[in-house]
Amino acid sequence: MGRTRIATTAILAGAVVALAGCSGPDGKETPSKSAEPTSSGLASFDPCTALAPEKLQAQGLNAPGDPVDQGIGESGCEFDGSEFLLSVLKGENSSLSYWEGRRANMGVFEPNQVGSRPGIKMISAGSVGQGICSQVIEAGNGSVSVQVTYSANKKQSDDATCAKALEIAQVVEPKLPK
Repeated sequence: MGRTRIATTAILAGAVVALAGCSGPDGKETPSKSAEPTSSGLASFDPCTALAPEKLQAQGLNAPGDPVDQGIGESGCEFDGSEFLLSVLKGENSSLSYWEGRRANMGVFEPNQVGSRPGIKMISAGSVGQGICSQVIEAGNGSVSVQVTYSANKKQSDDATCAKALEIAQVVEPKLPK
């Protein structure tokens, strides 16, 4: 339970920092470049069923997961385990260019490949060294994020944490709509 709150706080803190750049120099909200969001094809993708129960159990995670809504256009599922918390979130309107626009808020931001799709390995500036890493996967005009958050007493290096996020993202990737 404590890890869920910590992970949600870390995600929301990163989102607040990322969204802080949404106003212009005069403090007024800047208009969106795209008035009509385009469909990403993620509407039918369910993060809670993206990983089979046996895959989750093999990672030491509990199934089923708990649905979550980040309140920032991302919804998904959290799976708690003895060593880490796994969050699988879909952002129907959060393309890779959306994440590129938040690069300045990241301590680690490395474009990469997840299976056959472009992706981004990310650690928010405040989470470097804390056992938290996200692997974003392109899915149409949106994205899916796989975030691994290690327990304080099981914390891994950033490289190991990101390797675990990528490993799990590679299992999710084939299930994403094109």
